[in-house]
Amino acid sequence: MMPVYGSRHHACRVDEFRWRGHRLIVLENELLRVGVLASKGADIVELRYKPHDLDFLWHAPQPVLPAGEGAPTSARAQGAFLDYFPGGWQEVLPNAGPATIYKGAELGQHGEVALLPWDVRVIEDRADRVELEFAVETLRTPFRLVRRMALESGAPVLHLRESLTNLGEEMMHHAWGHHPAIGGPFLEPGCTIQLPDCDVIQPAYALGLKRRFAIDRAGRFPFLEASGGDEARVDQVQPKESRTEDVLLFSGFAEGRCSVRNPRIGLEFKLSWDRRVFPYFWCWQVYGGSWGYPYYGRIYTVALEPFNCPIATLADAVNQNIAATIAAGATVDTELQVRIDNFR
Repeated sequence: MMPVYGSRHHACRVDEFRWRGHRLIVLENELLRVGVLASKGADIVELRYKPHDLDFLWHAPQPVLPAGEGAPTSARAQGAFLDYFPGGWQEVLPNAGPATIYKGAELGQHGEVALLPWDVRVIEDRADRVELEFAVETLRTPFRLVRRMALESGAPVLHLRESLTNLGEEMMHHAWGHHPAIGGPFLEPGCTIQLPDCDVIQPAYALGLKRRFAIDRAGRFPFLEASGGDEARVDQVQPKESRTEDVLLFSGFAEGRCSVRNPRIGLEFKLSWDRRVFPYFWCWQVYGGSWGYPYYGRIYTVALEPFNCPIATLADAVNQNIAATIAAGATVDTELQVRIDNFR
């Protein structure tokens, strides 16, 4: 094992900081700076494109509390995810969406791994390449999740390689996905969401939201029936003044890829993934329309979310026979990639 510390100040490098009481690991090359909150979920809390000094991620209005400090006024029935949600990019496992019970384990909103500290070790530390490994074992379920993150010199690309292992001695269902939330100043009206040809629907999960789009009306990207009955586009980012919130589900795509393009500044955030592991794509579009706890109208984001399941709790997915399974002792491997492109 190699220590995590700053031994190089140019090209590819890795460093460790104490930030707001947390262990913050930073990977850098000439073009990207990536901050990972190892002590809380291995959340990616910074994804900065250096030539524009532009962080693509959305950041929540509530502060990131130091680890172990502060306590909610009361325990939240859905779990603590939203109390400690800093924005940025979370990993979701083994439950997705609202709280549920699975095999006797009470699982809060979006599962376990986003609230746990992860171990860190350096795999490579060279001027032309750095790679770190983040790993966690869940408490209420028998999973081990390992994520390797790498940068190479001169490339605006973040590589993620992951393995999920069932440490138990029985088959396990699991909901697994990624939750990167894109925000301003990159995200603005005029941005467009790029996806391959695919189906789109807004499931009943979104009932009660101040929606642009109708519930359970199947469409074909980029069109979907609006709440008022007309057809509207899901790919065009709206102004915050529209005050809407939608949770859309995409499926049937031939390639696992999505991007958000800003034509004004000529930059594109590109996310690609293995569609064999993540055959669904959730898209949380919040244009100032999330009222009450925890945002009170203060959120403007588009979340690009590859998942291995539709939008349902783990227990519901099991009951509907749509939940992914992993055999006792088995491991699932996958890869994701983020690229920042200039398109002018």
